[in-house]
Amino acid sequence: MHGRKYLSAWMLIILCVTTPSQATESQKELKIAAIIDVAITAATTEFLQKAYQRLGVGMKTLQTPPRRALMMANTGMLDGDLFRIEQAAFDYPNLVRVDYPLLKGKLHAVVRPGEGNLLSAPSAKPKTAAIRLGIIIAEQTAKAMGLQPVQANTYEQARALLESGRVDTAFVADIEGFGPLALDSWQEFEILPEPVATFTLFHYLNRRHEELAKALPAILADLEKEGIKTKILSRFRKKQKKWDSKEYSTESSDSEPDNSPSLLKRLLYFL
Repeated sequence: MHGRKYLSAWMLIILCVTTPSQATESQKELKIAAIIDVAITAATTEFLQKAYQRLGVGMKTLQTPPRRALMMANTGMLDGDLFRIEQAAFDYPNLVRVDYPLLKGKLHAVVRPGEGNLLSAPSAKPKTAAIRLGIIIAEQTAKAMGLQPVQANTYEQARALLESGRVDTAFVADIEGFGPLALDSWQEFEILPEPVATFTLFHYLNRRHEELAKALPAILADLEKEGIKTKILSRFRKKQKKWDSKEYSTESSDSEPDNSPSLLKRLLYFL
């Protein structure tokens, strides 16, 4: 269907699959770590699945706590991680970055109403920032700004810490227009006009799938040119408030997610 443009990619996959040391079932159906079941992860899962389908490879996602997800992908217990910032390739040497900018994001500082100048105002004690556990860019940015990170298991916990006055600000990520700031529960706060950080997210595979990592960028770029990425993101944006309202307020857990209509929860549970 796609002609010669994917011939070289197919040759790479054939070599990868037929090598005795790598000829495993996981290469026919990859198990990829994902942190949380929200609209952006579901949209990204669908987009990546379409890319893998063009290589004749299946892909399923499993939810797991953030640090454990990286550890399992790095050690090979799982085949990769759905998306992470660029630094993941340096911190986890067995992860190979798929060289395609999967998603763009911004990290916003949120404060209580009327406290827009709080972060720039002098203070006798260190200011604090609530960050969601596992959001590496938030922790890095807080430390770089001289703020003391206060970890929260969920964004709802971060919101509660800010509302109660226990922290000075909350760092909240927005990825391609997706994130908890779209929910009504965050509308009472003030979002500082400029993001405190911007970042790019990449898909990662365990090193044993290095040939797949080399083949994917061209296919992902083609899918984007065909408008498929835009259509998927637009479709999930329309329903993100309903989709995300529960997940952004649910505690991180090692137990299996409940039976919901979400895409990721219908997939194999692995995180």
